[in-house]
Amino acid sequence: MIALVQNELMKIFSRKSSWMYMIFIVLFILIGAIFYTKMYGGDEHKNWRTSIQADIKTNQEVLKKKPNDQYAQQSIKKDQDYLKYNIKPNAHTNWNFMNDVVITLGMFVTLFSVIVCSGNVAAEFANGTIKQLIIRPHPRWKILLSKYIAVTIYSIILLVILAIMGFIIGSIFLGYSDFHTKIIESAVNTNGYDIKDAGSQFLLKLGLYLPSLIIVTAISFMLSTLFRTQALAVGIGIFVLFMMNTLGGVILLLMNKYHWMKFLIFPHLDLSVYAYQDHLVDGVNFAFSIVTLIIYYLVFMAITFAYFQKRDIAN
Repeated sequence: MIALVQNELMKIFSRKSSWMYMIFIVLFILIGAIFYTKMYGGDEHKNWRTSIQADIKTNQEVLKKKPNDQYAQQSIKKDQDYLKYNIKPNAHTNWNFMNDVVITLGMFVTLFSVIVCSGNVAAEFANGTIKQLIIRPHPRWKILLSKYIAVTIYSIILLVILAIMGFIIGSIFLGYSDFHTKIIESAVNTNGYDIKDAGSQFLLKLGLYLPSLIIVTAISFMLSTLFRTQALAVGIGIFVLFMMNTLGGVILLLMNKYHWMKFLIFPHLDLSVYAYQDHLVDGVNFAFSIVTLIIYYLVFMAITFAYFQKRDIAN
């Protein structure tokens, strides 16, 4: 099996496009760092504590006139936490860059992974090389599994490049800050917030991104197995990727009204929301999302391997 995986990895890295995707990720990080530095690089106030204390006094005056003003109450509490945990509101260091920019660039890792996965098996059929693989003394499932492991490794390599180069480029442009630097992360669907360690928060987001990447690559790999034409497989794979992102947001808005929608895969593909809050909607927490993704993953893999086992290779 190891030899088969190595052979498939050699095929992937023999294509110029596989190396170009890595270069593109680094370029996107570099462009993001340039814009981020221009927008926020000089936005840090030396007397930020004085400014925060002035804001607190202003909001306290508002509460004297309007004791039930929730916005003023929340603002005071948040400002007090800025002072308590020594959090500069306008700080933009390498870890802020990692949490604000680098993690969002993960969409390009997903996109490039979809392109590679969608064309992996389909390219073998299009080029006629699939017959050379099948005549080897290996069962079909083992050949297909080696291909899947190889594209998954490639996807993870892209993700590792994103994280490492994001840290290096962010540190060069914005300076290094401590891993445990405190940041305030606002909840997605509420007015709440949490105090987080910047480094730990980024690693959490990265970890939450990984299951989604694995699921999307599994879907793309399935499409590659189902279609003989590489262009068609890649095109449908990219279409499915963008449709998933669109449908996920729409379904999330409707889940409180239509509870059966929580069993669909789309709202669970973006697990990063759990870095900010404990649940998507009532009754849907991290464990529910993971179990849902595992079930869909097993279904996709079953379809992929069952179809490839019975597929006519001769034509």
